[in-house]
Amino acid sequence: MNPFCESFQTSINFRDELLEKGWPDDHRVAKLVGVSRDADPSEHVARARVEGRLLGVWSKRDRRFVYPVFQFDQHGKLRPEVAELLSILPDDDDRGGWRRAFWLYSPHSLLDGLLPAECFTSEPARVLEAARQEFAADRDAWW
Repeated sequence: MNPFCESFQTSINFRDELLEKGWPDDHRVAKLVGVSRDADPSEHVARARVEGRLLGVWSKRDRRFVYPVFQFDQHGKLRPEVAELLSILPDDDDRGGWRRAFWLYSPHSLLDGLLPAECFTSEPARVLEAARQEFAADRDAWW
């Protein structure tokens, strides 16, 4: 098999594995974060996603965005550090959110091999620092 095809298939498999986690959709997130009954839940959650306060990933199968649960605390409230994390992670044409999700759910050497998403729930500052070191550092400094 062609290395490109293998890599592409690996990405598809990883995406499907992540989607099997049953992440909440717009309506479940709106309920979790306490959107008032007068507001349109989908519009509220979509605005948070577009404004960079919430990471959504597109599920082609379900034809909707779903939201990785690391972003919410034990009471279902959106963690305030999520917006800062999303401002650091590159989103170059990542409208489906998968590049950022792959980074968050892949072991990271700066986190002793832990997944950033798992580490974020207890040590958000540590994940923010790892993201800064990887994405916000002066790339010319390595030369």
